[in-house]
Amino acid sequence: MSKILMGIMAAMAVGGYLYYQTAVVPMKNKIEEQTAVILAQDLRDQEQKATIAAITANAEKTAEANAQMQQQNQQYEAEMSEYLDIFRRHNLAKIASARPGQVELRANERTKEVFDAIEEVSNRISNPSP
Repeated sequence: MSKILMGIMAAMAVGGYLYYQTAVVPMKNKIEEQTAVILAQDLRDQEQKATIAAITANAEKTAEANAQMQQQNQQYEAEMSEYLDIFRRHNLAKIASARPGQVELRANERTKEVFDAIEEVSNRISNPSP
């Protein structure tokens, strides 16, 4: 009886060892692989969230700059409309023939102001400050 019991115990030990090697070890290895995959995915998710935050901040900054540029553009368009309205209301040829020195002096001054403004804007565009 003891030999039968020893045989059964040996068979159970061999069966347990085979079960451990064929079922538990591969499952353990698979769990370790899946843990590594999950860690890699978490890292990827963190990087993606950081990238999304940077893109969102850049988009907000761009939208703000665009709004400022639109506001400046509206101001420039209003000034242009005002100047064009002045030219429509006045007959410059008639005024220039009546007072040639005065009109020429004013025209030259205003032309210089416009060229100076264009030069200033060009300098700001070509040499942007951080």
